[in-house]
Amino acid sequence: MVLPNFLSTNSTQTKRVPTTLSLFFRTHISNSPNKPMLTRTQQFHSQASPELQNNRGFCFQDCVSLLQHLRDHTDVNCGRTLHSLFVKSALDKDVFVQNNMVRFYGDIGEVQNAHKLFDEIPQPSLVSWTSLVSCYVHMGQHEMGLSLFRGMCRSGMSPNEFGFSVALKACRVMCDPVMGKLIHGLILKSGFDSHSFCSALILHMYADCGDIENSRKVFDGVCFGERCEALWNTLLNAYVEVSDVKGSLKLFHEMGHSAVSRNHYTYTILVKLCADVLDVKLGRSVHGQTVKIGIENDVVVGGALIDCYVKLQFLDDARKVFQILDEKDNVAICALLAGFNHIGKSKEALALYVDFLCEGNKPDPFTSTSVASLCSNLETELAGTQIHCGVIKLGFKMDSYLGSAFINMYGNFGMISDAYKCFLDVCNKNEICVNAMMNTLIFNSNDLKALELFCGMRKVGIAQSSSSISCVLRACGNLFMLKEGRSFHSYMIKNPFEDDCRLGLENALLEMYVRCRAIDDAKLIFKRMPMPTEFSWTTIISGCGESKHFVEALGIFRDMLLYSKPSQFTLVSVIQACTEMKALDVGKQAQSYIIKVGFEYYPFVGSALINMYAVFKHETMNALQIFLSMKEQDLISWSVMLTAWVQNGYHKEAIKHFAEFQTVPIFQVDESILSSCISAASGLAALDTGKCFHSWVIKVGLEVDLHVASSITDMYSKCGNIKDACKFFNTVSDHNLVTWTAMIYGYAYHGLGREAIDLFNKAKEAGLEPDGVTFTGVLAACSHAGLVEEGCEYFGYMRNKYNSERNHKSLCLHG
Repeated sequence: MVLPNFLSTNSTQTKRVPTTLSLFFRTHISNSPNKPMLTRTQQFHSQASPELQNNRGFCFQDCVSLLQHLRDHTDVNCGRTLHSLFVKSALDKDVFVQNNMVRFYGDIGEVQNAHKLFDEIPQPSLVSWTSLVSCYVHMGQHEMGLSLFRGMCRSGMSPNEFGFSVALKACRVMCDPVMGKLIHGLILKSGFDSHSFCSALILHMYADCGDIENSRKVFDGVCFGERCEALWNTLLNAYVEVSDVKGSLKLFHEMGHSAVSRNHYTYTILVKLCADVLDVKLGRSVHGQTVKIGIENDVVVGGALIDCYVKLQFLDDARKVFQILDEKDNVAICALLAGFNHIGKSKEALALYVDFLCEGNKPDPFTSTSVASLCSNLETELAGTQIHCGVIKLGFKMDSYLGSAFINMYGNFGMISDAYKCFLDVCNKNEICVNAMMNTLIFNSNDLKALELFCGMRKVGIAQSSSSISCVLRACGNLFMLKEGRSFHSYMIKNPFEDDCRLGLENALLEMYVRCRAIDDAKLIFKRMPMPTEFSWTTIISGCGESKHFVEALGIFRDMLLYSKPSQFTLVSVIQACTEMKALDVGKQAQSYIIKVGFEYYPFVGSALINMYAVFKHETMNALQIFLSMKEQDLISWSVMLTAWVQNGYHKEAIKHFAEFQTVPIFQVDESILSSCISAASGLAALDTGKCFHSWVIKVGLEVDLHVASSITDMYSKCGNIKDACKFFNTVSDHNLVTWTAMIYGYAYHGLGREAIDLFNKAKEAGLEPDGVTFTGVLAACSHAGLVEEGCEYFGYMRNKYNSERNHKSLCLHG
């Protein structure tokens, strides 16, 4: 299925052309004879002749004002038209015009056109060079910018403070201290080191490169009286970035004894240090100083304090700081919402947001994104849709960042159509929103549509990121599409991703092969992983267990203990392997390790241990002990313990256990619990109890569940009421192997061999593929009814169809 128009983009609205530009183009580009266009071709210099400057059609002053308009409004169409006019009027040869047009093309992101114009300048001036270098650095092409800066120096030009500032910025962003030191040397040689502007930039460059020693040298080289607030704060921030608490506090005290006063940025930087090193005592001390000097309600300082208390998980203190702020901005509310959301207090966070709106504050797109994530965790559709309506009402542009948040929110609610509508509304779609939509589809079991979306993304040329490939591999695993998964594996080999993405892709590959039961391929991927994560170890252990390679799974777990710390999910996979192997001693060793690392209180782990002990009848009391020792029992642990009682023949204990379960109001009975209770009634031959549970099944609407239906059929049969068993069986609309087999066994219990054989034949006509259990029921029915010939016939049929010596022995023993 092709998703229609799934990557359509909204047309961008051109900025409104300034009135002066519109008037100019109507005047000078029209063919009106009253306003002839200037056609002079001689070179136009700054010192143009008075006649040309006084030309009523076009003059140099017009050029200056129009270029200024271009710089202010960056209107692409007007800029190109003006450039064309300059060429026709020979004004494009003027150095001032050339430099401004270079800067204009740089401002609109067309550095290639800027470079072409630069190449046409016969003798580029210092301004020309600096403008082009600035264009590349502004567009993030720092290496090219530095290359041009070197070219400028080789051409004999001496950079000024502006050229040095651009080059230093490139070094700072690239974290290139070597080139930065060379430029620092040039600055010293050129005598610009005395400029406070250059000193601050050099210090900033060394600070961002993490070179504290040289940062301090530059700072100490500045005269004591010329050290401005920016220099002090830049150096302090450098110490904070490397988490040097001692150096930061020493510089902070030095600043206190200098002629420069500490400002709110100084305290903001120091608060950040407290958050980074998680020092509660220092954080409260700095907070106290801000209160003392009266800046605790400053929006910048307050925002930093909120962020600090959020990271320290003192949310009540963060809320108190927020409430006293003079101006509650979106940065502060976002930090506070994130803190409450992180610890699961989403309702309180939403209440804070409502208060924020009631005070007349207006959210920005980033705040709306945070609130959308908040609503996802709340799982309240109404709140989420109201937030979405508010975003529409405020007129926010649905970019990929905001759109992805709402896609994820609706995906968590299971509202796929609404998520897809948000996806269609996103303008300028990129891999971020596409990945969000793919994740939503996969999360809601629409894996095939996720693959179709990925194919559509490729067709329109959206880049395939490591995240999108991971999504595709997960979808292939869910659909058991091993062939397609291997194709993507080949693609990854031919188009290698960067090292920081490789581990995530290898984990996705590993999971895909495990899901597709290609355990040998999964093992190869795992062996080639240089640094497997806990997820990698858990996935391969789980995969070996699912493929019945239990001994190998336990061996991999032993290796894991040498390199990585297992999680609760790893330990559950190990316990499941012990359960399948019936290796009780190894399981008890695993339990000892679980207690040692403190995972015994996790409901997920406890349920797995209960299930392991339930395999052994004599260990049922150990299962009960684990259940009782759990700090918090969830629905699964209650269900597993109930199953343990039933499968080991403790039917009365199972009924008592269910009565205790009823005293826990937060849980509702599910199909597994009711099925176990009905089986317990069967074991006790308690027909009245069984009927009560049958009524309960009807009340909660679980009679359509085939597992429950087979239990009810079996219960009526074992309680001696074959009539009701048959009656209920006939009400089931869609049978499976379990329900057919349950009814066949019911007839067998009551000696109704003919009825059992007739039912077996009906089942085969309905497409049933009988297994050993079903044939055992048929042979038992023949045995009880004395149907020897029919029994031999079905035994021969079984022997011919399923050539299994083990099955034959069990059937003969039963017969």
